[in-house]
Amino acid sequence: MTEYQLLDLMYQGFIQNGMYFVAMVLLTWLGFRMAANVASDPNMAGQIFTTIFCLFVGLFFYTTNQIGGGVLNSYTAQLIEMGADSGTRLSEIANSPTAPGGAMQAAFNIFIVIFQLAIIWVKR
Repeated sequence: MTEYQLLDLMYQGFIQNGMYFVAMVLLTWLGFRMAANVASDPNMAGQIFTTIFCLFVGLFFYTTNQIGGGVLNSYTAQLIEMGADSGTRLSEIANSPTAPGGAMQAAFNIFIVIFQLAIIWVKR
């Protein structure tokens, strides 16, 4: 397989992952809307179901980010193995803490879920 073919497959994987990312952004926004509605009119059932929803969305968002990181890492490794210059450049991105699936994205996902849970459960 050539360098061009590997890069093309990698970006096709990113397109699919990007579509899931957009869905997760919309579901995260919905989670914040639900949390705000439950906070304005608290009831136990609403708080529990909204909490479950936000936890699932956070888990799916984390998984989507990890898949993006997996796509980047696997194709970067293949490009480096074949000696392509693009593999070296991509490895710098893949090793960054802000890379897809990296530590900063995981921390941001946790922050979002904690923020939503605080809106749901903390009394005003």
